[in-house]
Amino acid sequence: MGGSEMGAAALPRPIPALRARQRGVAALEFSLVLMALFMFLFAIIGLGLIFWLQQQLAAAASEGARAAVQAQLDEAPDAAARTCGAALAVFGSDTSVDCRVTRAPCAWAGSGGQAADCATVALSYSVRQWPLLATAQGFLSMLPGGGNWIPERMGARAVVQVSQGTP
Repeated sequence: MGGSEMGAAALPRPIPALRARQRGVAALEFSLVLMALFMFLFAIIGLGLIFWLQQQLAAAASEGARAAVQAQLDEAPDAAARTCGAALAVFGSDTSVDCRVTRAPCAWAGSGGQAADCATVALSYSVRQWPLLATAQGFLSMLPGGGNWIPERMGARAVVQVSQGTP
């Protein structure tokens, strides 16, 4: 016998019972890896949506602060309504964002040491009102410590000086 015939005869043949137990292992491993990949992808999309919403709230609060200054310059009697209207216009007409405008003395002194008047535009949004994030929160609550991954409410605040005091 030659060397190649000897090597072929020396290889053990697979046992049929062992081969039967291995059937479907690749599909099982693929499904586990695919599930982990989808969870990772879903987490990236969910966190991206949260950051996007936070940026939208901050931009809307900033727009409301600009409107508060403009309403003060126009001496508008409905300054708070105009301020919230400008802030909520960032989200469109059918929005569930809450808006509050408060006026109070600024934490800093104005020019010449005069007291300055500030307007604070505060926006808040309940995450449960957005179905996609509510669903993500439901999935994440199944993980250990998962109830704290997405906040219940998100908000943004902008403070703007609207007057310098009496001229």
